[in-house]
Amino acid sequence: MEMLQQSSSTLKVIPYVKVFARVAPEQKELIITSFKSVGRVTLIGVFTAAFFLFISHASPLPTLSAERPHPTIFCSYVLLSLLGQFTVHVFFLVSSVKAAEKYMPEECIEPDSEFHPNLVNTVSYMVGMMLQVATFAVKYMGHPFNQSISQNRPFQYALVGAVGFFTVITSDLFRDLNDWLKLVPLPKELRNKLMLWSFLAFLVCYSWERFLRWAFPGKMPAWKKKQRTVTTNAEKKRV
Repeated sequence: MEMLQQSSSTLKVIPYVKVFARVAPEQKELIITSFKSVGRVTLIGVFTAAFFLFISHASPLPTLSAERPHPTIFCSYVLLSLLGQFTVHVFFLVSSVKAAEKYMPEECIEPDSEFHPNLVNTVSYMVGMMLQVATFAVKYMGHPFNQSISQNRPFQYALVGAVGFFTVITSDLFRDLNDWLKLVPLPKELRNKLMLWSFLAFLVCYSWERFLRWAFPGKMPAWKKKQRTVTTNAEKKRV
């Protein structure tokens, strides 16, 4: 029984992991130039691996829910969730890069030239990391199937740690850390915009996700509906 519960919990997570996997490549294509620092790549990889690990260890609730998860990723909920989140993420990324470009002089960068930190690749890295964290936080499926984020303590601590790290590098609290990551200091106005836009992007994605879960609940399979009808009729005959 325990094995079935764990398998059921894992299967409920898989569709949302796949959604993340489909959103992530588009983001990485836009910010690929920001990942030429070994430190940057290492930290992104550590956080991503930790998120996947702790999501997969989410325990199912001891009682069955009347609600049902979506049986396939090919449904209106997943499609609209993917498109909505992708739109918000790309808009946030493009807006942030354009805001950073205003503080940079015009320069011609050769495709095979050595990596030099600047405002654009610094902002791209920060935005890319924030989008990674927001994606996992928004797409996490807790109640009524699995533990909530507050109950899944390792995942909660990983999220808090990632948000704290994002805040530290954005606010430039530890210059040595940013130098190791090859992140240049952000102008105060740009830093405030980035923090505000990050919060708004997360809020919009979270609200959109909750609306879609309410508007497109998982449907009960047809054979279960027939089974319930037969059971109800049989009970009526007994009475």
